[in-house]
Parts: sequence; C-alpha cells; structure tokens
Amino acid sequence: MLLFAGDAGIAQTVQPLGNRALRQQDKRECTNQSAQQNIARRNLAEFVRKCMADRQAERKKNAADESRLQKGMATEEWAAIMEVRNRERRQQLEQDAAKRADCNKQANQQKFRLAERRRFIKKCVAQ
Repeated sequence: MLLFAGDAGIAQTVQPLGNRALRQQDKRECTNQSAQQNIARRNLAEFVRKCMADRQAERKKNAADESRLQKGMATEEWAAIMEVRNRERRQQLEQDAAKRADCNKQANQQKFRLAERRRFIKKCVAQ
C-alpha cells in the first residue's frame, strides 16, 4: 500500500520522457501485451517491433496534430492582431483625410496662391 502511495506522489512530478525512455517504455508495454496475447516465442521479436513502431507512429501523429493545432491558433491570433491594426490604421487615415480636407477648405476661404497654399496646408496638417 505504501509503495502505491509513493508512486502516486512521484507520478505528479513526472517530466516528459526522452526518446530512450519512451522506447524502453514501449518495449515493456509491448512485451506485456505479447504475454497477454500468448504470442509464440518465435514471433515475439516481430510482434514487439511492430507494436513499438505502431506506438511511435501514434505518438508522432499526435504531436503533429498538436503542432498543427497550435499553428492554427497562432494564425488566428495573428489574423486578429492584423485586423485590429488595419482598423486602427484605417481610422488614422480617415482622420488625416478629414483634417487635410478641413485645411484645404480653410486655404480656399483665405484664397492662398499655390506656394502659400502648400505651406499653409502642410503647417495646418502638422498641428
């Protein structure tokens, strides 16, 4: 009973396994599975190799799916960020256009000539 409780405490702090540890774990699991299925000794090596390959393929598939999911989330987040940036940029451009139109209107009212008009509008927009 104490042994089981001790393993539970250790299991909570388990870190991801390396490749070697995963292969060893797969070999133990496949060997246990072969014993449960009463695989003949002459077929044992082939069964264990196939079982280990299947487990590794499943692990790789799960990792690829997880990576694809994270990339999809990153793409969606990037699209949302760009949408906000574009909206802010569009608003800024609209404000600039409105200010330039107002400055043009003021320049028309004051009947500036070309060079004076350019200076006035440049100064007005900068304010």
